[in-house]
Amino acid sequence: MSKGKVRRQQPLLFIAQPKLDLPQAEMQQAYRTTKDDKKVTTGDAESVTAVESAEEKPAEETVRKTKKGDFKDLSISEKTRYLLNLPSQIPRMKCEIVTEENSFIGTISGIEEDVIQFKSIRRPFKREIKLSSVKDIKLLGF
Repeated sequence: MSKGKVRRQQPLLFIAQPKLDLPQAEMQQAYRTTKDDKKVTTGDAESVTAVESAEEKPAEETVRKTKKGDFKDLSISEKTRYLLNLPSQIPRMKCEIVTEENSFIGTISGIEEDVIQFKSIRRPFKREIKLSSVKDIKLLGF
């Protein structure tokens, strides 16, 4: 090749890749915060609110202590409420519901009055169990 006939090409080892835009991050769907009780008080109202808050603290402490108890110590209705009100970040937990006649393994999907809607891992997949016939609820995991 002479100097006059130079071809302009990309190098042979160059890999041509398309220029892509950066992916957009998805927004956070859920978050949790703790509730801070901030009260603004002035003058004589401080002594009144201090007395009221002193009376309310023992009641709040007993509520907090009961919430941190073991799952097996809760009543059956409290266990169902606990399993239904889990945050969206935690997947539904499998549990075993022991009734007077049978035991079922699956997840609790809802509750209406005294009837538990239950998704079983065996057929029939959707079941309705009366709350009065339930003897025990045991956690099995995810």
